[in-house]
Amino acid sequence: MLNQSRLCHLTTLVVIACFVVVLCAPRAAARRVEPLRLNADQPQLFIDDYLIDEKKGLKRTLHQPDDVPANPVIFPEHPWEHRRIPYGSVWYDTELGKFHCWYLTLNIYDSRPGFRGYRKQHHVPIHEAAYLCYAESDDGVRWRKPELGLHEFRGSKNNNILLTCPGTHFDSTSVMHTPHDHERPWKMISFIGLWPYRKDLIKEQWGGTKFGITQAGHYGWSSKDGIHWQPMNGGQPVLRASDRSMFWWDSRQELYVGAAKSSLNRKRAQLYAWSPDAINWTRATDWIHTADERDHPGDEAEAAYGFRYGDQYVGFCEMRRVRKGEPVKINWELMTSRDGRNWKRPIRELFFADGPEQSWRHQVFKIFASPPIERDGKLWIYYGGKTGTVSLEEGTEPFQALCVATLRKDGFVSLDADDSGGHLVTKPLVAVGKQLFLNVACRNGGYAKVALLDKRGTPLPGFDLADCQPIASDTIVSWKSGSDISKLAGQSIRVRIDLSDARLYALEFLKVPAPLAGEE
Repeated sequence: MLNQSRLCHLTTLVVIACFVVVLCAPRAAARRVEPLRLNADQPQLFIDDYLIDEKKGLKRTLHQPDDVPANPVIFPEHPWEHRRIPYGSVWYDTELGKFHCWYLTLNIYDSRPGFRGYRKQHHVPIHEAAYLCYAESDDGVRWRKPELGLHEFRGSKNNNILLTCPGTHFDSTSVMHTPHDHERPWKMISFIGLWPYRKDLIKEQWGGTKFGITQAGHYGWSSKDGIHWQPMNGGQPVLRASDRSMFWWDSRQELYVGAAKSSLNRKRAQLYAWSPDAINWTRATDWIHTADERDHPGDEAEAAYGFRYGDQYVGFCEMRRVRKGEPVKINWELMTSRDGRNWKRPIRELFFADGPEQSWRHQVFKIFASPPIERDGKLWIYYGGKTGTVSLEEGTEPFQALCVATLRKDGFVSLDADDSGGHLVTKPLVAVGKQLFLNVACRNGGYAKVALLDKRGTPLPGFDLADCQPIASDTIVSWKSGSDISKLAGQSIRVRIDLSDARLYALEFLKVPAPLAGEE
């Protein structure tokens, strides 16, 4: 028999062993990482390191859109368009092969006595100060303004006015396409102001002027054809938030989402709001866009607009730059999200930078509330551009108009390698589809090569770097055995991409096989 001392010793060892098992089990479990599940036929961008486990010799580069030479593409030329087109939405109808534009025309400077910049000699009656108008185009550059015959302006209905303003002015306007609603697939939300927002001050400012609303807020409309609009919510506001708010339809969550302008720490900020029907809105406690400790103390989060792009969400966020002794500037940065609700700005650089004074991208300008339109291998991004050659206070010529800039498809951000080379290895992914596509651009004889690895990082037979055909431009990845990866479907794999003098924009698993270069 064991003596008492030895029994106690063994008991102690057993207890210690149990503690070790208990303490180590959670850590072991934590090391078991579930592979990421990506969808086929969806580009995977590299705005952040979400997909990346290892990265060496690569530099992340933010790319800015290039203006088209024809800017501005919609110019305020009629009396009801006043001097500026600041906000709106542009959509491309694939069935009709036509671009649609809903845009706001505005003259707040000459319509409100006592308001900054008011010029008595150029006075505009308050009921003529703001309109929502419509234009259409076959190519997105040359636009037509059809005579809709819907509303009278100074005795004539020969104009392209969609909606007249029942308040003192319209502000941010968002048009959303919701094809699941067959009866009324178009929704629109716009802020309608009642300046100066207090009943006593409104009466003092406007006297006996009658307005069609009793409170400011975001109002909604729906439409079958995008031309004839009916008010939602009985003509009452659908959301009470400040003016510079933007809205979009999230097809993944099947929700309407809004970046509702609010205040955080006494600064402008964008609150997350959502609705199942664009009428009943919930203001969450989440923030889509705020200024933080990485920003300048004078920076504020003025606006934000998000959209689905592949498996992730991408967005444009407006930063209001306030510096002592300098004019206020509005700059746009890039934001991203994986769930559509929690957003971040991983790259604190200007996505839309100011242009020269004579350009239509000078200082303050607004990106339109619509996702980029993919055409001919490029992303078209519309915005309300502003020139620096016309004086707001003394000029009579238009100073803000609709412009468009283009970006390479998937080209928001790239991972770049010089001639010394670099590489990345993804986190474990569940293999899907039949082929792997790389959006890549090579320079000076540069190349990209791809290896498929098991979850531990060991090259899979037939898919090693040595088996890969060098890639010089965006194409289907091919190895000596071909491009078919369907036998790996459902397996946990990693993707290694080696680059030399090349830029990597995106990777994409393709469900339907595409022909290789040179094949019919």
